[in-house]
Amino acid sequence: MQTGCKRTALSTITKRLLWSESGGYCANPSCSTGRLFTDDSTADFAEMAHIISASTGGPRDVSATLMSADDRAHHSNIVVLCANCHTLVDKAPNLYPAEMMQNWKARRQRAVQTAAGVPDFSDRGEARNYVSSRLDTNRMIFELYGPSDDLNTDERAAQWNRHLRRTIIPNNAEIVSALAKNVTLLDSDEQRIAQIFAIHRDELEARHLLGDWTAGSQRFPTEMNHILQERD
Repeated sequence: MQTGCKRTALSTITKRLLWSESGGYCANPSCSTGRLFTDDSTADFAEMAHIISASTGGPRDVSATLMSADDRAHHSNIVVLCANCHTLVDKAPNLYPAEMMQNWKARRQRAVQTAAGVPDFSDRGEARNYVSSRLDTNRMIFELYGPSDDLNTDERAAQWNRHLRRTIIPNNAEIVSALAKNVTLLDSDEQRIAQIFAIHRDELEARHLLGDWTAGSQRFPTEMNHILQERD
């Protein structure tokens, strides 16, 4: 009968996966350092931080019956942090629970994937199709499950939170990245709208991914529904 877990060394492939998803930056979105390397690339501050502790009795631990030693050393349970943030989360695990660190990991993965896959559009119409398809999906989800005074049930709230995390927040990230990369296609008013939408995205993520309910609550700018439409 298993009574505890001892630390298992990370495999080479796990380390490679973790380096690739870090993109060279600490996963903590509030990190004051950010980059994991010095400007001259002569040193790095990167550390592999376990979300659920590497061994029994560590930070954010769970029963060995729920998570084996091999599972604790799996890529999905590790996030790349700078040395300062690694120390911080392990010394104050109650302030940095497993769910928060999992959200950091997911956010960093999406950021790297988005940066690598953001398209360059040849014209406003092409860009509009990309943005509007994601806005349409978000709007449909909001109409079906969004907060409503008339339909305020636990089931609806649970569905809203699930779709928010799985679809709306990733869509918003793709839209913000696409508009930033193709900013020359936007006029000055559209650039202002895109900046407001980026603030809306950041604050929505802070509340629902990081649990930071002190973040602002910039509402979705309705002008986004008309961004990149053909000019008269």
